[in-house]
Amino acid sequence: MNDRIIREIPLIERYSRHNEAEDMRFRTYLKVGIDHSNEELDSVVREVTDDVWEQIDCTKCANCCKSLQIEVNKEDIRRLAAKFSMTPQQFTRKYVLTGTDNSKYFAAMPCPFLGSDNRCTVYDVRPAACRDYPFLNKYGFRTRTFMMIESTAVCPIVFNVWDALKDRLKFRSKKQ
Repeated sequence: MNDRIIREIPLIERYSRHNEAEDMRFRTYLKVGIDHSNEELDSVVREVTDDVWEQIDCTKCANCCKSLQIEVNKEDIRRLAAKFSMTPQQFTRKYVLTGTDNSKYFAAMPCPFLGSDNRCTVYDVRPAACRDYPFLNKYGFRTRTFMMIESTAVCPIVFNVWDALKDRLKFRSKKQ
C-alpha cells in the first residue's frame, strides 16, 4: 500500500504543472530507456494501478466528469437515447455537439449525467470513453504516455500511478 497517495485536485494540478519536464523525461524513459516488453510494462502498470485504485474512491472526486469533454460514438448515443426513450437524433440534438473533426461529445460540462452525489446517473449505459477512463488497464500503455501526462492533472488515480511508476521502474534512481 502506498502511503503517499495524493487526492486533492488543486494539489494534483499544481504538482502536475511543476513536474512537466520530469514527466516528459519519464515518458522518454518508458519509450526507450527501460528493457521491458509492452506486456511486461502493461503488467507493472496493472499492478500499480490496482494498488492505487484500492485507495481512491472515484465518487469522492468525479473530476473527470466535471472537467473533461466526454466523447461519444454512435453506439453510445444509441444506448443513451434508448435509456431516455428518445431517438438517437433527439438525444443528439439535446446533449451532443460535433467538433470540427466530426468527433461527437457532450455539449455540457460537467457531464449532464453526473449526479449531485458524484455518481453517474447512466452508469449502466455510460459512454465507452467513460467506461475505459483512465485507460490504465488497456493494452499498450507505452503508446498512451502523452495522454497519461495530460491526465495527471485531472485524475488522482493517474497522478498517483504515474508517480509510483517512476519509483517502481527505477526512474528516480537514475541521473536525470
